[in-house]
Amino acid sequence: MPDEQQSFQAPASGVSKMFLGKLPFHSAFFDRALVFILLAVAFLLPIFFVPSQLIAPEFGKMIFLEVFVLLAIFLWTIARLRDGHVDVPKSLLLLVSALLVVQFIAAAFMSPAPLVSFIGSGYDLGTVSSFVLLFLLMFLGSMVFTNRDRVLMLFVSFVSSGVLVMIYHLLRQFFGPDFLDFGIFTSAVSSPVGRWNDFASLLGGVLLLVLSTLYFFPQNNAFRVPAFLAFLVGLFFLLAINFSVLWLILLVMTALLVALSVYEGEREHRRVHHEAHESGGSHHHRPFHRRFLGHLPVVTTVLFLVALVYGTGLASVNLGKDNTTIAGVVAKSLGATPYSEVVLTPKFTYDIVKNTLESSPLFGTGPNRFSSAYLQYKMTAVNRTPFWDSTFDFGLGRVPTYFGTTGLVGMVLWLFFVVFLFVKGRKVFALFAKDRMAAYIGFSLFLLSLYFWSLASFYLPNTTIFASAFLFTGALIAFLAGEGVIGRYHLAFGGRSRLSVVLTPVAIALLVGVIAAGVLLYRQTSSLVAFNEAQVAAAANNIPDAEKALIRALNFAERDVYYRALSSLALAKLQGLSQQQLSQEQFAVQAKQLIDESRVNAEKAIKLDPTNFENHLQYGSVFDTLASLGVQNTTSFARENYEQALRLNPKSPRVLFMLAQVEFVSGDRAKAKEYLRQALLERPNLPEALSSFVQLELQDNNPTAAITAVQAGILVEPTNYLFHFTLGYLYYLQNNLTDAIPQFEVAVALNPSYADAKYFLGLSYAATNRIGDAIQQFEGVQLLNPNNKEVETIIQNLKAGRLPFNGVAPASIQPTSAPQGLNQKKSQ
Repeated sequence: MPDEQQSFQAPASGVSKMFLGKLPFHSAFFDRALVFILLAVAFLLPIFFVPSQLIAPEFGKMIFLEVFVLLAIFLWTIARLRDGHVDVPKSLLLLVSALLVVQFIAAAFMSPAPLVSFIGSGYDLGTVSSFVLLFLLMFLGSMVFTNRDRVLMLFVSFVSSGVLVMIYHLLRQFFGPDFLDFGIFTSAVSSPVGRWNDFASLLGGVLLLVLSTLYFFPQNNAFRVPAFLAFLVGLFFLLAINFSVLWLILLVMTALLVALSVYEGEREHRRVHHEAHESGGSHHHRPFHRRFLGHLPVVTTVLFLVALVYGTGLASVNLGKDNTTIAGVVAKSLGATPYSEVVLTPKFTYDIVKNTLESSPLFGTGPNRFSSAYLQYKMTAVNRTPFWDSTFDFGLGRVPTYFGTTGLVGMVLWLFFVVFLFVKGRKVFALFAKDRMAAYIGFSLFLLSLYFWSLASFYLPNTTIFASAFLFTGALIAFLAGEGVIGRYHLAFGGRSRLSVVLTPVAIALLVGVIAAGVLLYRQTSSLVAFNEAQVAAAANNIPDAEKALIRALNFAERDVYYRALSSLALAKLQGLSQQQLSQEQFAVQAKQLIDESRVNAEKAIKLDPTNFENHLQYGSVFDTLASLGVQNTTSFARENYEQALRLNPKSPRVLFMLAQVEFVSGDRAKAKEYLRQALLERPNLPEALSSFVQLELQDNNPTAAITAVQAGILVEPTNYLFHFTLGYLYYLQNNLTDAIPQFEVAVALNPSYADAKYFLGLSYAATNRIGDAIQQFEGVQLLNPNNKEVETIIQNLKAGRLPFNGVAPASIQPTSAPQGLNQKKSQ
């Protein structure tokens, strides 16, 4: 192992001796420890989780990765201080990665919310801390995997982890989703790897490595059978999951393997032909189209063809009279559970990044702040979907998202990263002239690196998959350096070396930084666990325990979401004071204390992140609550904060509706209606806004505008029975029974237990002389409301041939749920 033997051993510097003392371990100990740590990351990261409801699987994986990487960096730094020298590969890819770290840090300093950009929630993949962690993983990989044995152990660890996950899911397929769910993986599409598509992504990498091994070593009988089994199981899950982006990437990756096979096959054919010609012998020279099939690796070609059918969309083409599809037939035969993920479209991601770079070209929005740009440039079409009030933290893929969060400089560096990655691919082919093992390892590392970075470019892989991109890229750099394809910088900083003045303090600072990062990790983890405890307590309406847990979370780390939650709890306690038997003086004292508490916490949330519209909404709700309690001159403060929230989220129907409420309370009906119109333009089926708008228009004697608004809501959500009933009721008020009856009928069909719709449909039937139909509807109402005497009287009158009320004024013909409460979703 030439990388472990150095012809020159620089003595450790005086500073390092003072810092380290007399270490009992040889540097080889640290090197072996580093190897085992990185192998543990490759094997354990896909399957690691904490069986607790308080620690989400993704959160647990990030904790695991941080602990192992920090430990590895600590050991590596100690070993370098002890040796007094370090060898760094001459890799532009590694240099660009380091520059990306610098760019992330610079963009974070320029961010409007630096804490969000540097740390975020503690396990966001868009923060500076996460990217530095992943870069360190790549750097360690470039230092460690310098010889063939180590890379082969990395391959074994990676494949073993994938096989273990496949076995786990095979058992769950057989015994059901409740088998070994650990209280966390409770659905058929949950996995220790992460999301269902992340599981498929891991399998794709495992299959590519298996196919590469089969190609380079086809005569290895010991490997062939387990390889075929792994391929079949992996293909089974890939077909069951049917991840379209993955199929396209696998199509390209398997095409590379096929192209390599054809290229090498043709080269071997020409070599044999040339040798036969030189020796005067004979060699049967068949045409290329007849030789082509003989060059194809069988298993790889199978996956290529499957990826071609699925990746190009042929599997989703309707066939035959039943309009069946290949994908549908395969999924049904495999017993696949339907699964999909919601991601932004390429065009939407492009538009957000483009607008972001126009407004902040150099540094973008700042790391981990893509959601701010999303809200600024959100399309109205999104508000017509169930995700109208959701926030997207990433675009189409992780790398394209970084274009917007780190600016043009970051974009250029990422483009250079891609270019230099392909340059590494060219250098891999230099190993083909060396020997078969070197060619296999180099090509497999390049294939896996390209595969995982492709996923990062066109998908949002979780920690496991994204970390694999960095790890295998580092291993590729290390292996090329170990094989002599790229050079190394030998930096000696021991003894009297001039570099000692610079590098030794840097190394010691790195050690101190690792210790500080460990402390920060402990605080972040404790904080998030306490916050999760608070959420559980709040869900159980246990306000005292929720408050204690939030305070504990804030003692470990400050987050705007914690302060926002505390502010909400104080308002909840304030509203609950009226139910307590308190004297007027006691009520006033406690109310003031809770109001101040809510206000101060909301202010702290805004201070931590003034760009989060939720913080301004929370601050505005404090003054809204004061207004509801009769406190004067608070409406203007609520309006001011809601308007700021609207500037940060200009297409939010929720914010527009809250502004409408403020204007209505302040007495400005015209402005309230204008905000409601804007809210309904963004989301015509927003129940609260539609209900309020209908009421105001009816009060202003403008039923036509009310009818138009409800019709627009129905166009967006035609299955909402309340909308149909309200439209029917509006027609009923105008005595337009011809249009009212169909709407009432649809409402009853959509919700047969909806008594209001049956009641007014019965009245409409009776008014149009459809007595039998009317009796049937009122009997249905009677079943739902057996103690209602009015309904009993109506049925008696109708059966006796009289009008429903027989000249007697009804107790009430006002509906109980519309238009006053379109947001109610229960039967009346």
